[in-house]
Amino acid sequence: MSVESLRNIIREAVRSFMKEMDDEEDFSSLKDEAHLKSLLPLLAAAAQKEYDEWDQDEDGIDEVLGSGGICQDIASAMADVMSSNGIDCSIVSQSQEEQHVYCICKLQEGVYEVDISPYVYETGGGYNWRKIPGVKFDVGHLSVRLLSHDPNEFEAYTEEW
Repeated sequence: MSVESLRNIIREAVRSFMKEMDDEEDFSSLKDEAHLKSLLPLLAAAAQKEYDEWDQDEDGIDEVLGSGGICQDIASAMADVMSSNGIDCSIVSQSQEEQHVYCICKLQEGVYEVDISPYVYETGGGYNWRKIPGVKFDVGHLSVRLLSHDPNEFEAYTEEW
C-alpha cells in the first residue's frame, strides 16, 4: 500500500470520527487527541523519509550535517505533518541531558510532547552521531506524552531551555 493510499484511509477515518463527535461537546478534547493519534502513521512516514535521505560516509560524515544527527530534521518533518493537519506545534531543542530536538503540540486537553528517541535511529552523543543502518519506523517508535493538562502552558514548553 502506498503512503498516499494510507494517508487517504487515515484522513477518511479521521473525518468520519470527527463528524460523529461534532455533536458531542463533552468529547471535544477527546476528538483533538484522537486526531493527533490518527496522524501517527503519517508522522512515522515523515520520519522515515528524513532517515532514508540521511547519507553518511564511512567516517560518519554527512555532506550537510557533518557528524551531527538528524533529530532536528525528523522533528521538523513531524511538526510539518501536525501543522498541516491543524495542530498547533513547535519544535524544541533540549540540551539538558543530551542534545535533542523534538515536537511540542497544543491540544484542547493540554500540551503534548511528540518524539522518536534518537537511540532508535542513531548512536553517539552531543553533536556526534552515526546512523543505525536499516531502521524502519512504525507507530510504535513514536512517543506521545502529556506534559500539562493546561493548553495555556504551551509557550512555557516551547521557550528555549
